[in-house]
Amino acid sequence: MLGKLYLTGQGVTHDQTRAMAWFSRSAAQGNQYAQFFLERQNDLRPPSVMLAVTQLLYHMSRIFQDHSLPQSSTGLQVDSKLRRKIQAKKIAMGHKPDDHEEAQSQGGMVMGGI
Repeated sequence: MLGKLYLTGQGVTHDQTRAMAWFSRSAAQGNQYAQFFLERQNDLRPPSVMLAVTQLLYHMSRIFQDHSLPQSSTGLQVDSKLRRKIQAKKIAMGHKPDDHEEAQSQGGMVMGGI
């Protein structure tokens, strides 16, 4: 945030050298946003355009992340209609109707017949 403030001159005097110093410290701690600015420090004219684009991309990534399908404990999400079809097929193949529940309670997953 300090790098961004110095780069844009918001609340402080515009100082690209200080901005890059703060971006360097942040990038060293794994901040990809700061690394992006360091890699493009020669292309940061005008900074408001670059900041607007990166802010837009950041917010778009958050929207996609927030609206993606939730992950179950097994890493696979199956809707209830599909789950009923799968269970009906398993029963038709000779599995007990409660195979799925037993596997979940034991922490395992029954793969036979799928």
